[in-house]
Amino acid sequence: MTTSLLPEDEEYLDRTYPSSWKLVQAGDAVTGLVIAGFPVPHGLRPQTTSLLVLVPNGYPGSALDMFYFAPPIERSDGKPIAAVGPEEHFGRTWQRWSRHYQWEPGVDSMVRHLEYITSEIEQETRP
Repeated sequence: MTTSLLPEDEEYLDRTYPSSWKLVQAGDAVTGLVIAGFPVPHGLRPQTTSLLVLVPNGYPGSALDMFYFAPPIERSDGKPIAAVGPEEHFGRTWQRWSRHYQWEPGVDSMVRHLEYITSEIEQETRP
């Protein structure tokens, strides 16, 4: 079974990350959205990274959860980022950010999840 995105997700991705996003598949079990050159806010490094979001079968009824970066993101001041760790997906090691929120089917989408990701990484720039 191949997982797909909502038309509005694809429209948003085409508008916001033109030519830098793709869906990747590992057999029938896992689909991932990869955005290359994902911008990282000032106060973190590197300046850009690749973002991975695992898209479960049944999306959008099934929740998007957590997100992953490669190369890993670090704080420029050297302080640790909580709840991160390495995880393998699609033949690559990613930095898993274990973050969770209450998913509301019919309300939440990939667009909402990407906004959540941006908010979470921006919080890491605060002292």
